[in-house]
Amino acid sequence: MKSTKKIFLQLFLLLIVVSLLVFVLHTLSGKTLKTIEARAAYDVSAANRGDLLFNEFYQTFSTEQSTAFLEKLGKSTTPESAQWSMEQLGSPDYPVSAYIIEYVTINHAGEKIPCSGVVLIPEKNASSPMPLLIYQHATIMTNGTAPSISIQKASGESNTLAGAFASDGYVVAISDYVGTGQPNCLSYPSEYLYADSEAANGVDILTATGHLLDQLQLSTNGQLFLSGYSEGGQAVSALAKLIQNDYPQYPVTAAVFMEGPYNMNAAMNNFLDTPGGVVMDGRPGGSLVCAKAVYAYQQIYDWGAMDTIFNKPYDTRVEKNFSNPTTPLIVLAANYPKATDNMFTASFLASAKDGTVAADIAANNTDDWVPQMPVTFLTSSEDGLIPASVTENAYQKMLAAGGNVKMSYTQYPLNHLQNYMQAIAQSKTIFDSYVNAAN
Repeated sequence: MKSTKKIFLQLFLLLIVVSLLVFVLHTLSGKTLKTIEARAAYDVSAANRGDLLFNEFYQTFSTEQSTAFLEKLGKSTTPESAQWSMEQLGSPDYPVSAYIIEYVTINHAGEKIPCSGVVLIPEKNASSPMPLLIYQHATIMTNGTAPSISIQKASGESNTLAGAFASDGYVVAISDYVGTGQPNCLSYPSEYLYADSEAANGVDILTATGHLLDQLQLSTNGQLFLSGYSEGGQAVSALAKLIQNDYPQYPVTAAVFMEGPYNMNAAMNNFLDTPGGVVMDGRPGGSLVCAKAVYAYQQIYDWGAMDTIFNKPYDTRVEKNFSNPTTPLIVLAANYPKATDNMFTASFLASAKDGTVAADIAANNTDDWVPQMPVTFLTSSEDGLIPASVTENAYQKMLAAGGNVKMSYTQYPLNHLQNYMQAIAQSKTIFDSYVNAAN
């Protein structure tokens, strides 16, 4: 009995020591341990799209923190690319206040639902109007990397955009997309790579950001920029098309589409056909993207039972993993092969090549419109996840149709993950040229 009490006491004391250590480390680092609490579910039936349901100031990031965000990002690329990108971005000028918001958008069925996101606002003179950037984020495999969640961990695209754009005077808004982000939004299925909802989520956070700025008595300078990387490249093309066709009240100054799957059939075939699979950072990137996309599309397009799409054990595994947006990446990576050869049934693969499935996937292509706004496509010749040919073909298709498009390549030819930092830097150079010309 005495031995049991002694062990219990030791464990209790160890818990106290660990708690104190965590507190001291966070105090010394200056990070506020703040979380956004779950709230009662919203009734949005009488609301309008873009209505601001909730906003909460999270914290203000110093210019030193913005620099640290970018220096950390630099570790994900080559030393040459990191140094060049930092030189292009320059030193931050302003602290950045982050607001976590929830707003009204729609899902694939047109139902009004809550969606979350983050808005980054530079701490400038209140009388100084600011350009606005709507950024569409890249693929996230687990909810912990959603923009409004990862900002609370000082990692992820939210922090990159804080360091690269908001700290230089841009207001930046980033949607989590349907089915990810804050607790109120997790009861709705993810609609991963579904172009219509990505576009809706983007235009509705644009409206919601306007409401937030009104509440804060801030204003933009009338310049609106759009950009996105990877999934966000496809999503921002869908958003730009929607704004051009249906939202004339939001004239776009310029847009940059970065390494997106603008032709979803070509992108999916790359994942399915690449010998040995598409691997990113040692993980089965192609298999995970396929599994998540097919799971989302199966619910939207009603492709039938999972065992008609996936071979065992993936028919049950996919639903278990991707119906829960908080499944850790380490679990996902361990549960899927690098090659997709044995994941899918023969009948599904045949339909994905030239059948109903292929037609449904093609409905999410975003290379089928003619931009009137200035659009720059950005890619890398060494991108194995989204081959440069996908971007080049989208550019050529839009150019031939009379689109106001340009084509550019990143400074260094790197893979999909390594390329992100320099793509952000190059997109900012493009947008800065418009900002500077207006001043």
